[in-house]
Amino acid sequence: MTGEGTRVGRVVSVGGSQVKAVLDNDDDATLQIGDLVKVDTGSSLVFGLVNNLYIDDPAIELSATDAKERHRADVELLGEANRSNGSADVDPFERGVSVYPGLGSELCTTTRDELAWVYARPTDPCVGVGTVHQDRSLPAYVVTNDLLGKHFAVLGTTGAGKSCTVTLLLQSILGENPQGHIVLLDPHNEYESAFNDRANVLHLGNLELPYWLLNFEEILEVLGSDDRERDAEAAILKEVIVEAKIRFLGPKGEDEAITVDTPTPYRLGDLSRLLDEGMGRLDKPEKSAPYQRIKARLEALRTDPRYAFMFPGLVVRDNMDEILANILRIPVADKPVTIVDLSGVPSEVLDVVVSVLARMLFDFCLWAKSDEAMPILLVCEEAHRYAPAEETAGFEPTKKAIARIAKEGRKYGVSLALVSQRPSELAMNVLSQCNTIFALRMSNNRDQMFVRGALPESAMGLLDSLPSLRNQECIAVGEGVPVPVRLRFNDLAPENRPRSGTAPYSEAWNGCGGQAAFVEDTIDRWRRQHREE
Repeated sequence: MTGEGTRVGRVVSVGGSQVKAVLDNDDDATLQIGDLVKVDTGSSLVFGLVNNLYIDDPAIELSATDAKERHRADVELLGEANRSNGSADVDPFERGVSVYPGLGSELCTTTRDELAWVYARPTDPCVGVGTVHQDRSLPAYVVTNDLLGKHFAVLGTTGAGKSCTVTLLLQSILGENPQGHIVLLDPHNEYESAFNDRANVLHLGNLELPYWLLNFEEILEVLGSDDRERDAEAAILKEVIVEAKIRFLGPKGEDEAITVDTPTPYRLGDLSRLLDEGMGRLDKPEKSAPYQRIKARLEALRTDPRYAFMFPGLVVRDNMDEILANILRIPVADKPVTIVDLSGVPSEVLDVVVSVLARMLFDFCLWAKSDEAMPILLVCEEAHRYAPAEETAGFEPTKKAIARIAKEGRKYGVSLALVSQRPSELAMNVLSQCNTIFALRMSNNRDQMFVRGALPESAMGLLDSLPSLRNQECIAVGEGVPVPVRLRFNDLAPENRPRSGTAPYSEAWNGCGGQAAFVEDTIDRWRRQHREE
């Protein structure tokens, strides 16, 4: 049986997804933005969220003889609970409306039991991540398979709590699914402290991403130049890389269809000799300039310790299986998360590194047997950097790799989580593929408008509250939540929080001011490119 609730007004307009109501002006039944209300249609209870309150033609001055101002409310329809065979009992709440309220129908508040119906724990696998804004005693859930299988995004201004939100979501999911496979791209070294011994952390000291794993566009970005000779360098590199791969494979290489993009090892020594041989065949010395530039760039990278993860020692072996197993956590070995700390990666090749990782994850899932597939989640922090909206910005292969996961990843078991404080700078064709969005506080009007355009369903009233959200609050909309909801995330234990706080200026500037040893130690770490705490 449903509770009665309290009448607050009557319906005066019905649209496809919204109804408008004139309120009774009863001070004891005041509505607020975000309140859940209901309309009884006879065959069902239709539920909606109040997304706008206003006065119709407000009087400038009111006297005792003036007519009362008419208070109005706009209600965004969420779904309904149908009555079976005309009985008083109702079926479980479902999204979508099949029977619309009629004009003049009573608009009523909901009881706590009805709130619990609407925000009930889904029957599909799910995890609790917080509480419902309307009633902090009611838990808020995310539906695991829909959240991960159809991509999601965490958006909000700097300092709104994106890193904590990502940490809470992942920890909650892993609590129920400890054998997960998550790859998290961490550009600011924030997440290691959040996952501790549950994470496999890769940094410059132990990251392996050898040059021979790069496809042609990526190796050209690393070894090529930006001048007018880039086309000449591309032709040279394509020829010598294919030949170097064939030489590494020996007689086997003659029988295989080796291309410049085949992820097969090759020796840098062979590459250098092939470049020398190419120069030796030239009839004019001036034509050797592209060869010389490639050789000089190659030698500079081989001797730069910052690039040791990409250009290791002289010994080359085919350890692609070990590299992928380590990144993908196969087997999990109690560490379901791989955190790739990008903070120390040279900026010149950072986009290339992200491109290689995203592309390899997709290709691995693409070529895996369907009955042995292992779903993988790629979490991309600072996503607007790697998939920018501006066509000429960023490294095109990186944007292409991320867009491919967004468009096709669901078919092969690779999912994407985008995290960004500037959604308006994120490629729309990528963000629009995220069927669940967690929108935290957002004050920039351009970002708000962009998010509205990317949402998979209408929730305009909830989005109007974006600038006024508190810390730990968000608007969650899409396939991954039972209904659009304003929720407050659960608290994170101090030991499980990411290292993303603002520098404590007032404490540091009121201290002793630092010692000379601090400067020496910082310079030493700077020169060694080592960031241990």
